[in-house]
Amino acid sequence: MAQRVLLVSYYYAPQNAIGAVRPTKLAKYLTRLGYEVTVLCAKPFSKKRDPALSNDMVEIAEIRVVREHSLLRWWKERGETSATLPALTERPLLPEKTAGIEKPRAGESTAAPKPAASTPPAKNWRARLLDALYLWLTFTADAAFARACLRELHAMHSHYDVVISTYGPHSVHTIARKAKAAGIAERWIADFRDEVRVPFPWLNGYKRRFTLLVRKHADAITAVSQGFLEMMRLAAFGHVIPNGYDREDRETRDRVTLAQDVLNLVYCGHVYPETADVSPVFAAFHTLIAQGLCNPARLRFHYAGREGAAFRAAAARYGLADTVTDHGFVPRARSIGLQRAADALMAATWNSSKQTGRVTGKLMEYLMAERPIICCVNGDVPHSDARKIIEETRTGVVYEHANAAQDAPSLKAYLLALYTARLAGEPIQFKPDANALAGYDYQNIARMFARLIDNI
Repeated sequence: MAQRVLLVSYYYAPQNAIGAVRPTKLAKYLTRLGYEVTVLCAKPFSKKRDPALSNDMVEIAEIRVVREHSLLRWWKERGETSATLPALTERPLLPEKTAGIEKPRAGESTAAPKPAASTPPAKNWRARLLDALYLWLTFTADAAFARACLRELHAMHSHYDVVISTYGPHSVHTIARKAKAAGIAERWIADFRDEVRVPFPWLNGYKRRFTLLVRKHADAITAVSQGFLEMMRLAAFGHVIPNGYDREDRETRDRVTLAQDVLNLVYCGHVYPETADVSPVFAAFHTLIAQGLCNPARLRFHYAGREGAAFRAAAARYGLADTVTDHGFVPRARSIGLQRAADALMAATWNSSKQTGRVTGKLMEYLMAERPIICCVNGDVPHSDARKIIEETRTGVVYEHANAAQDAPSLKAYLLALYTARLAGEPIQFKPDANALAGYDYQNIARMFARLIDNI
């Protein structure tokens, strides 16, 4: 008889969110491995849907969508149709942007000068009030989701061999822990696709208590990187099961055609000036142009995401604003189409003493595109997980702020080689390690979870 798996995730298909990818792919491939999977997830705030992920839902035995009753949900659903509350909903602390991220200091690039960062002003009473309101809204909404899911589980009268909860928010692990305590599930695997985060430093004590509770009650702990486990002090207990890509997604992409007489570089995802920052790429091209080795008219940077203005501003600092095409926030199928049409892909992440092990889901998706990857890693700690993956798979070049003296010349040479080959009409050199790439295919990642399920 097939083992029954309960998968708890706030994000799930068909939500057009990167957080929906890992749980959706796990459910899909665990089902194909013979497990009977039930999914418990949240009703999305947004009406935007991902057609590519929608195809992955058809094989799942049961999907239970829970809508919690909270002021935050009402607030954000209302924001889908009106701009009523921009003072709170557009603030960078909200979950869909940078909630809970403790931003590392950015190391200075040696490739070209950067403007001096200004000191952020002290918060006034209005900002502090909004912080307090944000905190109350998110904590009450999270608690409401946990209560709604537990009511749903008790009403289902079902029993599971194992529950897998994939973080965040905090409530998913609370649901799994209580499901195990109530005998709804026999075993619990606590998965961290993100590290535990809190929006303000004074909540770090709460974060530590939360991770200790997970460690005490979970039968197994997994995370997408070793750095995450070390940050949460779970390295001695956890297993690294990375994010990945699904080759079948390539068949669901939009067909995108880009100009053939320029070097097309594509960046998909968030832009945070102090963390996810591709300025070293602009800086390197700025130098190449100044040396007469590149013509800016033969460069085209394509951006897809919510921060087009920030991406263009970063390019403008190096005189490259006119080379940017902003595609806006696009469905994932369109994003994958852009990636496949690109000559090279730009990625950005960070690795600092405060936050190591950050490997974005978008970087893993890039591995599927079969295009060279140019990855910029902010922060003060070298030898990042992102570097390890790109060097292991031989899929591109990495520039780390913490290793700028060595990486800046390599980045510049790599970009010049791409540019020269493209304009000469020659094939761009790209010979990835197929065996290493296969390790990040979600079919293999699901097998890692299957071995864990069978052995705990």
